[in-house]
Amino acid sequence: MPGKRVDLRRSKVTDPFWREWQRQFLETGLPHQLRQCEETGRIENFRRAARGDSSGHEGLYFNDSDVYKWLEAASYGLNVDPDWSGKAQVDATIATVAEAQNADGYIGTPFQIGALEQRWKALTAKHELYCIGHLIEAAVAHKEATGLSSLFDIGRRAADHVRETFDDQVPPRACGHQEIELAFARLTEATGDEAYRSLGAKMIQARGARPSSFEHEFSDPIAAELNKGYLPLVFPEGAYDGTYFQDHVPFLDQDRPVGHAVRAMYYYCGALDCWDDPGVVPALRKVWTNLVKSRIYVTGGIGSAGRNEGFTDDYDLPNLDAYAETCAAIGLVFWAARMSRATGDAGYADTLERALYNAALSGVSLTTDRYFYVNPLESRGHHLRRPWFSCACCPPNIARTVLSVQAYAAYFAGDGALVIDLPFGAEYQVQGGTVTVESGYPWNGEVHVRADAACRIRIRVPEWATSVSTAGGAASRKGRYLEFALEAGSHVRIDYGMGVTWLQAHGAVADDAGKAALLRGPLVYCLERHDLGEDVHRFRPDVSALPQAVARSDDRWAVDLMVPGSLERIGEEETLYSPWSDRSSDPVDARFVPYFTWANRSPGSMAVWHRPE
Repeated sequence: MPGKRVDLRRSKVTDPFWREWQRQFLETGLPHQLRQCEETGRIENFRRAARGDSSGHEGLYFNDSDVYKWLEAASYGLNVDPDWSGKAQVDATIATVAEAQNADGYIGTPFQIGALEQRWKALTAKHELYCIGHLIEAAVAHKEATGLSSLFDIGRRAADHVRETFDDQVPPRACGHQEIELAFARLTEATGDEAYRSLGAKMIQARGARPSSFEHEFSDPIAAELNKGYLPLVFPEGAYDGTYFQDHVPFLDQDRPVGHAVRAMYYYCGALDCWDDPGVVPALRKVWTNLVKSRIYVTGGIGSAGRNEGFTDDYDLPNLDAYAETCAAIGLVFWAARMSRATGDAGYADTLERALYNAALSGVSLTTDRYFYVNPLESRGHHLRRPWFSCACCPPNIARTVLSVQAYAAYFAGDGALVIDLPFGAEYQVQGGTVTVESGYPWNGEVHVRADAACRIRIRVPEWATSVSTAGGAASRKGRYLEFALEAGSHVRIDYGMGVTWLQAHGAVADDAGKAALLRGPLVYCLERHDLGEDVHRFRPDVSALPQAVARSDDRWAVDLMVPGSLERIGEEETLYSPWSDRSSDPVDARFVPYFTWANRSPGSMAVWHRPE
């Protein structure tokens, strides 16, 4: 029986690392994002729709979703702090959305403002269902956090409109960008109405069927005009190819991640959430195996190419122009957590951890008001964080993830045990009491678990742990989990050896040939010019020496690593090209910093992979 994620209302983060992230988002990140939604016309679009304006929609056709994701993140913020000062802004934004909704439940400002007759005609490109999916997710999150139905009623009316429109269509249609499937599953959990989840399952199964509903849209003149921007993606050589949005073969026949990375992640999540078929997990295991063996960065980033915002070929993992979209890493966190709950296999949580602490967190500044859309593993100094994007899916996405992070850290297994995949500081309500986790994660591997009621817990042994020891209670092994039967008043301690490791990549990864990357515990490290004082490609680490952990003096977050090595010299009279010779170098210790913290200081070059001495 699959596990069930912890209830956000019955759990809370106490961890210094994550609590600081959450505090920063509540104080700075969420107010900043709401201002951006106002200044860029995203919220004004709802006001225009409410007034019945016939023109004037601002921005991209999926900008409604940024407002909805902000509302979802803000709802989680109210769960973190019910007295958060942004509550009035949440209420005001909900009221604005409510005024925009049509009487039949439809809401989609690009079509409400002067183009209502075109709604639902171009699912390939126009993201209507994607946006409503994010509305539904925000609606469920808001009701769970506050008990109020103001947003929930809007979301459910929109969901019922979608059901009335699509439930009986043959063949079934789906959105070009998966998302509403996840929302339908959440709505079923909130209401008990299985019809929502059932429609989500139909949409999952619609992909890969022939004739394709997406291809069919291009035979309709109006739909074809609306979808024309997608022609290079879905007709790359003149014939229809649905690979971009996973419409190439039926779900159960897919064996590797393809196409747009965020869509793929949401597709796999939706299948687990909605489709009760015994073939789903085996099919996803095949896709997962290909991903972790040949299509994922050492940071947990996925989707290496910008041309399709997604996957290409096995081992095609360039560093300088890595795409590795923040939303794709977040999607991988979502999928990995579901696979862990579905299978009880700790390997999925290993990847969840790597993606969350590295590829996802890299997407937001330490101040939470500057962002990366893409997350390269190398920079020449030109990749800078920005306050917002015209396509701003990533900022509210990382906000909603951080503000609900405990939902990805632990779950209740089918046998009732509390399973802790990420042992950071948190409190979880169990039958009759509370389990409290305390740790110095991710900076050290010492974890304390206390229980004030009898319960069973399982805690993951990370793949990076160089040793494991326990005290205070007898532990049995269940795969890569330690299982404890705790009595009221129990206190157990687990110590994971947090060694430093130099990794090499598979020999087929061209950009990483002859190079090494540095890891400590769950964190990937990189070198910045800010610390080296020179361009980082000149540094060559001594991988045989042990780096020393040091606290960063100018920052509350980080444990850095001092790495011995050498800095190649550049001769004053050196010409552009000269006869080959071994370069002279000077010994130097270089300060490596956690990858998620890079580009928070002065701009300059950065690299994860380095040529050893």
